[in-house]
Amino acid sequence: MRKFYILLIFLLVSFTNIFATHNRAGEITYKHISGYTYKIIVTTYANTNTPTDQCELTVYFGDGNNATVPRINGGPSPSTSTTSCPHYGVIIGANTKLNIYEVTHTYPGPGQTYVITMEDPNRNADICNIPGSVNQSFFLRTELMINPFLAPNSSPILLNRPLDNACVGECFEHNPGAYDAEGDSLSYSLSVCYADGVPILGYTFPPITPGGFISIDPLRGDLIWCTPPTICQYNVAILIKEYKLLPGTKTRYFVGSILRDMQIDVGACNNNAPHINAINDTCIAVGSNLNFNVTATDPNANILTLTANGGPFQASPAASFTSIPKMSPVTGTFNWIPDCTAAQLLPFLVTFKVSDNASTPLVDFQSMFIRVVSPAPTGLTATPSGTSIILNWNAPLCNATTGPNRLKGYLIYRKDMCDPWVHGPCETGVPSYTGYTLIGTTLNGVTTFTDNNNNQGLIQGVTYSYIVVADYADGSQSYASSNICRELVRDIPIITHVSVTATDVNNGSIWTHWVKPLTTTGNLDTLVNPPPYEYRLMKAQGFNPSVNAYTQVSNYTYAAFWQLTDTGFVNTGLNTQDSAYTYRVDFYSNGLLKGSTHIASSVYLSSTPADNKVNLSWQELVPWTNYKYFIYKETTPGSTVFNIIDSTTSKTYVDTALVNGREYCYKIVSKGQYSDVAIPRPLYNSSEIKCETAVDKIPPCQPKFTVTGDCDIMINTISWTNPNTYCSDDAVKYNIYFAQTVKETLKLIYSSTDLNTTVFTHTDNYKDIPSIAGCYAVTAVDSFGNESPVITKLCTDNCPVYKLPNVFTPNGDNKNDFFTPLMPYRFVKDIEIKIYDRWGLLMFETTNPDIMWDGGNQDTKKPCTDGTYFYVCVVNEIRVDGIQPKVLKGFIQLIKTKAVLNR
Repeated sequence: MRKFYILLIFLLVSFTNIFATHNRAGEITYKHISGYTYKIIVTTYANTNTPTDQCELTVYFGDGNNATVPRINGGPSPSTSTTSCPHYGVIIGANTKLNIYEVTHTYPGPGQTYVITMEDPNRNADICNIPGSVNQSFFLRTELMINPFLAPNSSPILLNRPLDNACVGECFEHNPGAYDAEGDSLSYSLSVCYADGVPILGYTFPPITPGGFISIDPLRGDLIWCTPPTICQYNVAILIKEYKLLPGTKTRYFVGSILRDMQIDVGACNNNAPHINAINDTCIAVGSNLNFNVTATDPNANILTLTANGGPFQASPAASFTSIPKMSPVTGTFNWIPDCTAAQLLPFLVTFKVSDNASTPLVDFQSMFIRVVSPAPTGLTATPSGTSIILNWNAPLCNATTGPNRLKGYLIYRKDMCDPWVHGPCETGVPSYTGYTLIGTTLNGVTTFTDNNNNQGLIQGVTYSYIVVADYADGSQSYASSNICRELVRDIPIITHVSVTATDVNNGSIWTHWVKPLTTTGNLDTLVNPPPYEYRLMKAQGFNPSVNAYTQVSNYTYAAFWQLTDTGFVNTGLNTQDSAYTYRVDFYSNGLLKGSTHIASSVYLSSTPADNKVNLSWQELVPWTNYKYFIYKETTPGSTVFNIIDSTTSKTYVDTALVNGREYCYKIVSKGQYSDVAIPRPLYNSSEIKCETAVDKIPPCQPKFTVTGDCDIMINTISWTNPNTYCSDDAVKYNIYFAQTVKETLKLIYSSTDLNTTVFTHTDNYKDIPSIAGCYAVTAVDSFGNESPVITKLCTDNCPVYKLPNVFTPNGDNKNDFFTPLMPYRFVKDIEIKIYDRWGLLMFETTNPDIMWDGGNQDTKKPCTDGTYFYVCVVNEIRVDGIQPKVLKGFIQLIKTKAVLNR
């Protein structure tokens, strides 16, 4: 617990004489009356050194309505007062008055959040963290949500007053002492102060010394300020949000909030603070007596007063705390015997406070959580019945069928071994670490449960341990009951072994074994179940086969019970290499089926090869518990001699450091037992023999590579890093793949076993046109032919060039006689060009990239006249995204004079 020091409230005057104050602190709370009717309570704290007083306040209910609300505490105004009120309020310290205003209001209905507000124009002057505080109104707000799916809500009440003094250089703590009678969850956060209905502009949190902080515990509500640096007055706001549990779920929903506006006076101090010894959180069962002492000391040997506050003091029956003020040390005694109304999921918060009587009094706080837990159900019994066990118990002390925390029902837990687990003092329910499993529930009033293993039947030879827990409406659970342990009656055989003795496709064999029933008291009654007796061994292939899949493989008949023995049988002619087998033993009395053992399978081993290793995994379906597996490996191929190489508790194993290409053979031997100590243990059962050849199936990583394209020389250069230098150790070849576009499939274009050469140059042709556009990938191949996956593909693109002149002279002088593109052009598949005269008549068109227009009309074959012509040319560029059209538009000047023109 953190401990901090603050000044006593009743000496507020020592720090407030310099301020002309009125409203200093306060909050709005509410209480549900009935239906949609609520009582609204406004609490304010005012300074009596000012003539301003409010007999009434205006409260806005958040539904469009408001009311003038009278003050209801204290007697009539004294003769010295400037106002005449029926209730003047109550003086709680020098120059400090407590005012309480109450009003009842009925809301129109559910489904929305109502913001209840109150505004008074008189806030303190000279509050250091509120700019122009004397001109800022005192504004309180509280949220009320009426949710039709949740129980009606009353806000928490705040038991500690929002006025405290602090010392310069000493850490300060305040706890609002919020108590919610309905057990709702509360969260705390710091907020800004309000004025005129909105956060105050320019508001800041109180200053701190270098390295200090101001914060609030979101669960306990401890406001901590370490440390105040200057003498002044400061206001802070604490936002308390409330969350209510939706019945039948574990989800809580927001139902309201309170914004507490509080004031802290910081002054200079010459006293050392008292100290409360650490107090730990605790839990207590309903009906038990929680009694402990709290001790406080003072370094100055002052007289100390020790008090306590919190939820237990509001409960019924209420807690008590007795302490007599005395010179240090002082001790107080907390005492509480809670009843069922106090049992809930969330703990109660208790705050202890010690104050000294020095001229500058100081205090210390300690807070603790107390959780009240319902006692466990009692009288748990377990009675075997066939393949079921019937449980009965007595209801716990807290078993109400109505109310906010009614008993919903019971949770039944089971463990397949006798485990007398005992809960800790704050441990409710049954934690998962215990190994117990929830197997069923019952409703309130139902104190019996039949465990038939979800209609699968329980298993002979297993000791079952049971625990019952009470489950409550708010999500809380009782303490766990004492456990009870029971086994099924031994009136049928119990199967103990299904072990492979030979591995073969046709001539495999499995040894099965079972122990006989017992005739001791409570087991097989030979008068009710007379001879002759018969065992029938049933077999089916695979795991968990259907009932119709079983066939009889052997039977044994006995004229009297004394002739029965623990029996074994070797089943031959099986394909144990490729399949597991499952067995059961049917037991007959006088020709009638008495019952069957639980099914049990052989251990079936599987393997997968890997690089220099073999991965083994196995499975079985048996009624006993296998807790260890031994891994056997053949010493040399064909030797039939197997040695243990390791053991494990899991069902997988990896045999490493093997030689690739060599065959290795394995088998698994399980070790297990029934929890019934009367059954022979341990139980060893063998799998079939599985042989596997280690082989590298893991490809090397893809080499890191780059692609650099050169449009001028039309070459792509691919460079990569040898993967054996950083991510592989057995790459023996490189492959290079290429595709002309990003959408095409990569195709192999180059392979090399020269690992030292890591550069390759490439030029592609698109339909006999040189191109460097395309995408590449480099892979590595290891000695087993595993090729690295293509994770990275890099692409490069062409940089097409195609330009047209703006003049040509088709005059027969063999100079500039044709309209052609500027040479050289590159990376062009073809074009579509149309040339028009000034009247828009088509003169010429072609798809030849060289164009070669001689200046004549393509249709009439006559020369065109000198003048300006217009062209539209679609250039089909060869790009990595495929053929991409590019449109060129322009004018051509046709001149037939003999002058030499520069193009």
